[in-house]
Amino acid sequence: MGLLASFKKSRLERKFKKSDWVIIQSIPFEQFEQTIVDYVDDGWEIEDDYQRLAPETTTWQCELRKGISTLTCVWSASVSGQIYGPERVLTSLASKLNLSTSTSISHPWF
Repeated sequence: MGLLASFKKSRLERKFKKSDWVIIQSIPFEQFEQTIVDYVDDGWEIEDDYQRLAPETTTWQCELRKGISTLTCVWSASVSGQIYGPERVLTSLASKLNLSTSTSISHPWF
């Protein structure tokens, strides 16, 4: 990992601890895409210019917002889907996806 990527990783992990955030990593494409659809159907809004996500997409990112909560959703062909944001929101999602949450990034996408 390069110096810039290492710096970004360290900075983001500090933000996790400061803001009580967690990350769900290595989400398979189908689950990742369906999760975004489910959240939008549940009233979450996509904040970025939306570009359609496809399995062959190399990198993709969006932010979902609802009230004061923001989830950042990142797709990278090399590391699969990753979602990070408030622990209180992502704990139940992790259980639903049968994945765990973490405060450290094991597969940087940047």
